Amino acid sequence: MPNVKKNKINAGHYLELMDRIHIAACMIDDHILNHPLSENEKDIQNKLDRALELLLEAYQMVGNKEQDYEIKNNTY
Repeated sequence: MPNVKKNKINAGHYLELMDRIHIAACMIDDHILNHPLSENEKDIQNKLDRALELLLEAYQMVGNKEQDYEIKNNTY
């Protein structure tokens, strides 16, 4: 596999990704978890709950990494 050049990360990437995760989490909560089939099928609901939980964990991770980035790059 050829050397893949990574995109340069800047301060705006963190907020942007947090926003996109928030949108996805809201869509799962509003439109998928509250769907009648999801509400009536516990096995489906459990998987969807876990997906939402993982997204929210990722949101927190991005926020923590943003703070680390700001400290490291002295962006205050």
